[in-house]
Amino acid sequence: MRKIFITIILLVISLCLMAQEVDTLNINFALLNPEIINLELRIFAPMQRIYITADFSVDKDALPEATYYSIFLTKDAIIEQLMVNDQFAPCIYASELVPEHFNPIFPFPEMLKEKNNVNCLSFYLPNFSGKINFKLRYSLPIPEWIKESDIRGYVTFSSSQNWFPRNLVSPSKIYARLLSSKNYTMELGTQCTIKEQDGLRTTEGYFIDAPGQQTIFKIIKS
Repeated sequence: MRKIFITIILLVISLCLMAQEVDTLNINFALLNPEIINLELRIFAPMQRIYITADFSVDKDALPEATYYSIFLTKDAIIEQLMVNDQFAPCIYASELVPEHFNPIFPFPEMLKEKNNVNCLSFYLPNFSGKINFKLRYSLPIPEWIKESDIRGYVTFSSSQNWFPRNLVSPSKIYARLLSSKNYTMELGTQCTIKEQDGLRTTEGYFIDAPGQQTIFKIIKS
């Protein structure tokens, strides 16, 4: 009788765990994969941080069916503000995810492990259709400057660090604009243009980012 009772208890526990797993996998996510991203960057030297505004758009009607839509961003980022179609919107930090939570199945399972330095930021978009515009404001710590001389140095950001909301499945074009004093400029994979007015330097350029490739973004201080 005791063996039968124990067997029943174990069966109930097993069924509960299976039900929990099914419920978990019913949570549905899909990636936001913008083809064009506009980045505006401002350096705040006293705080050793760089403030970034990322603007991008997606067509909701072309996205897979999902409850939440997600981007991945480095855990070093401090989110300041998110706006969707010019309205303030919350974002959810999703964790303990598995590839099967995504539609289609997420192709980079290593990124979902807690030890990785990326957050999955997710958005609930039930009442949107057509083109959706996102504006994400956040800041990042500036790495230690690498000195080239007594007055000149540089820092780099690699696309593999997910320092901006990358398109993880297809190539995208990234437009970058650095607003700074005359002491700073930037280097990309293509030639940049520099304009100066009233002590403010605007450096603009673009680069192509693609999955599996590493693109280096360099800020130079002189």
